[in-house]
Amino acid sequence: MSQLPLRQDVATARSALDEPDAPGSSDEFHRFMRTWATGITVVTSRRQGRSVGCTVTAFTSVSLQPALLLVCLADGSRTLATLRARGVFAVNVLAGDQTALAGHFATAPGDRFATVPHHLVDGVPLLDAALATAVCRVERAWPVADHTLVLGRPGHYGALRKVPPLIRFNGTSGPLRSSREG
Repeated sequence: MSQLPLRQDVATARSALDEPDAPGSSDEFHRFMRTWATGITVVTSRRQGRSVGCTVTAFTSVSLQPALLLVCLADGSRTLATLRARGVFAVNVLAGDQTALAGHFATAPGDRFATVPHHLVDGVPLLDAALATAVCRVERAWPVADHTLVLGRPGHYGALRKVPPLIRFNGTSGPLRSSREG
């Protein structure tokens, strides 16, 4: 593959790539990421009778054969500590009408499950009203900056509700609307 010639002013210009921790670069990155629409999940785990969970938007499939998925959790997260110790976690994909539930698992102190209907599968809490659920075994985990990437192998899937998913775009959350809905 041939390379395109660079203009001299482009080749010598300094950029955020030269100084990734420069003032303002995190604000610019935040603005950039707000343009990416993403689904919202709640990642849960349980150990020694204590359920934990947190809202996660950094979630994606990795492969179909074998089935693998990836979640990204903050290093100080109780959920990360529990799923690392237990080796099992669940991903609960939220439905479009569950904005309050996403907020609850993002900010509620104490026992986040006290008022949330849920049940256990393979000892891991699944949210009763989730759009879809998957219970996963931890395959690998990689620390990256202030988060950890967790690769999981799903072994159990919950039923899919027939409603739109909850998405986040430009700092707000709401149900996915198709172009046919207007």
